[in-house]
Amino acid sequence: MKIVTKLGALLLGLYSFSSEADILHVNGYYQGVGIGSTQIDVYESDSIQFTTLYGRFGYQFSRYFALEGRIGFGLNDESTPLNGIVYTQNPQDGSLSSEFIKSEIDSSLDLQTSIFVKANYPISSRADVFLFGGYGRNKLSYNEGDLKNLAESITGTDTNSTLITEQNYDEGGVTYGTGVDFRLTQRWQLSAEYQYFDADQGDIYALNLSVIYRF
Repeated sequence: MKIVTKLGALLLGLYSFSSEADILHVNGYYQGVGIGSTQIDVYESDSIQFTTLYGRFGYQFSRYFALEGRIGFGLNDESTPLNGIVYTQNPQDGSLSSEFIKSEIDSSLDLQTSIFVKANYPISSRADVFLFGGYGRNKLSYNEGDLKNLAESITGTDTNSTLITEQNYDEGGVTYGTGVDFRLTQRWQLSAEYQYFDADQGDIYALNLSVIYRF
């Protein structure tokens, strides 16, 4: 029983020491890696969801403010609505024909980036809640094989005809969100957050979980 009591006291002392160290070691560079789930709403009633992997790079100016940048990509393909008027072009004479379609093809999240200012508010020696705001971008691309098959199905011919669609989805604009940081040790930290991207074509939401190392 005495051994258990001493061990508990030792662990409590280490926790208290680490908590004090956490308060002292705040400013400076940090980096991390995270995984998230990004939902993109398209055509009002449809949405697609990607599992994302991203890196975080930032500088903590004080306990309360930081500047951070991120870059990531999707890990999966999603069946994506492709609705509206599409055009096919004959490469021999350049003539165009149009047709309204309502179809689905696979797409991938090629790029997700953001840069923002982050404001922290400490709620304990180890935990902060935070808000952030800045600029973000999401870029999707359609599967080329699916586009080729769609062109053939529309024209009823082989690949001598080319399918012309709108440019791949590439939306940039304001991004903001909120979350919680929790310091495991003096240098290692966990972060959970909600992020919103303001886009012209549909809303984009993300839930992210990451681990951070402070230098």
